[in-house]
Amino acid sequence: MSQSVSNLVEQYDFSKVLRFAQELIQVPSLSGQERAAVDLCLHQAEGLGFDEVSFDRMGNFIGRMKLGNGAGKKLLLTGHLDTVNADPALWAPETGPHSAVIRDDKLYGRGASDMKGAVAIMLHAAHLLKQLPPGSLVGEVIVVGTVVEELFEGVCFMEALDEIRPDFVIVGEATSCKVNIAQRGRAEILITVFGASKHASVGRTTINPIEQVAYVIDAFHRGYQCEAVELLGKRNIVPTDIKIPVGGGGGLDGRGGNSTVPNRLELTYDLRTLPGDTAESIMKLIKDNLDPVFAKSKDKYPSFQEADIVFGRERCQTFTGVSLEQDKYAPAWMTPETDEIVTKALSGLGQAELPAEIGAYKFCTDGSAIPWYREQFPDRDDIQIIGFGPSEETLAHVNNEFIELDQMKQALRGYLAIGAELLKA
Repeated sequence: MSQSVSNLVEQYDFSKVLRFAQELIQVPSLSGQERAAVDLCLHQAEGLGFDEVSFDRMGNFIGRMKLGNGAGKKLLLTGHLDTVNADPALWAPETGPHSAVIRDDKLYGRGASDMKGAVAIMLHAAHLLKQLPPGSLVGEVIVVGTVVEELFEGVCFMEALDEIRPDFVIVGEATSCKVNIAQRGRAEILITVFGASKHASVGRTTINPIEQVAYVIDAFHRGYQCEAVELLGKRNIVPTDIKIPVGGGGGLDGRGGNSTVPNRLELTYDLRTLPGDTAESIMKLIKDNLDPVFAKSKDKYPSFQEADIVFGRERCQTFTGVSLEQDKYAPAWMTPETDEIVTKALSGLGQAELPAEIGAYKFCTDGSAIPWYREQFPDRDDIQIIGFGPSEETLAHVNNEFIELDQMKQALRGYLAIGAELLKA
């Protein structure tokens, strides 16, 4: 089988993969605006001989390819089609966000690395699996291009999981072509601290929410300790925004300044969570660490008002018209090294003479849907997941984003090798 995989990849016209990746990059696809990218996937999949192509209620592209009689296991390859925004003024003139230009063996553009390059490779990998010797594979390979991932990791992917009910899931986010067996989750916490507005000349005789927030930041910056988890590291807790909302201060714009102590201040924290963390445990962790901070203020100021601590929320409408409003929380996951998907992925890569290394995601992906899926459908908890994709995590969301062509070629060989092992007849 390894020889067949190698021969197929060597003989395949890689320019077809590259051209499709360029077409996807040339089409802007912000979250909720992915219709043009989905249409490109539909057209490409039809040309590659997929048995079924469609998009679901959320707008996720779904392409299905039967292998043999299709009665075996289902392998789902997934990547998101939406991207973050890009300011052309911050990009080099020769590598604009939607130029899809190739320079020095790198493909440039917004989404090149995160992650339209991987989606293009997945579609062609599924096509190549169909070209392996008759009778060697059985089952089904499904490629899913998800929407709104940049806002809600895993939320729209849940729709596709429920419809497909796969046995194996490979998330194509960047792994440098390692087999990632774990991923940190993500939570966004909004802490609103209240004060008593007075003229700034009164000094510290009033509750100043700016000073209160300084104590909050200090509590997590110096006081919080977290054990490290192998592969994933520590649970990050990082402040990402601080503001006096309109109406919270004495300035002419309804915000800060104008010699006035504000009446409230909003602080946002980004948390990178670990396997076993839940929305409830994360909220408890935040409150437990802040209770000692606010206890001092309660003693000093009789009029002290408890801080409001909630998950951030985001709203979006998919291009199909589905309105989404969600807490900004997505769980972590970890797959045992002994699971079939891991052992066979490593075996397939080794047989294809590719590096067979294990890694983990530091950022969050659509893989967060898997813990939710297992919880919602306990009778389907045997679903297994890994990450495998071209490029590096550090290239996501950057100006002058690119993906190396060698990584794309390696990923094509890797998807084919892993798929051939997982769906072997």
